[in-house]
Amino acid sequence: MNVKTIVVPLLLSACAAGCFSLSSPYDYAENWVIREDPVRDFAVPADVFYVQSLLYTNTVSASHIYAHAKDEVGNGRFAGIARVFSPLVANPEDLELALDWYFKYHHEGRRPFVFIGEGEGGAMLKAYEEENSKRLLKDGLVASFYREIPDSGFVTDGMVEEIKQAIARARYKSIWGRDMSAAMQNK
Repeated sequence: MNVKTIVVPLLLSACAAGCFSLSSPYDYAENWVIREDPVRDFAVPADVFYVQSLLYTNTVSASHIYAHAKDEVGNGRFAGIARVFSPLVANPEDLELALDWYFKYHHEGRRPFVFIGEGEGGAMLKAYEEENSKRLLKDGLVASFYREIPDSGFVTDGMVEEIKQAIARARYKSIWGRDMSAAMQNK
């Protein structure tokens, strides 16, 4: 038996498992409407994952998607509260790839995060949440907001305040191991 015929396939199969990694389309910033890079936990304690009703179909649709996302969750709306991640998605497979990327590269431990979804994109996000609810709660999902009919003004100051409170309760519980008292929640 020729040694080369045994060794070479073993090296290639081992290399195929780890030497060559296929990249995700979400490795690239152009596949995100908003993708805020990692910051220290004490600076921004949570994340918001936002999927809008305007699904990506072509480069013409992208400008509308960017404008809508900036109005809803951009422009510093979550400054000091949460980093914002809003992927360009066209279907549930894209959404799953974007979420896998987020969990792999930007989600540390039980970092609190929130889902916000509108229209068709929101329906996909809600279906993902329902299918993975136990794991998502364990990983830090603290709130989710969905709206069937897309409309400007879905993300209100009241919603931002609710998100802020949900994040505070989750962080308190992770530090102290018990729920935050009602008196502390209203501060």
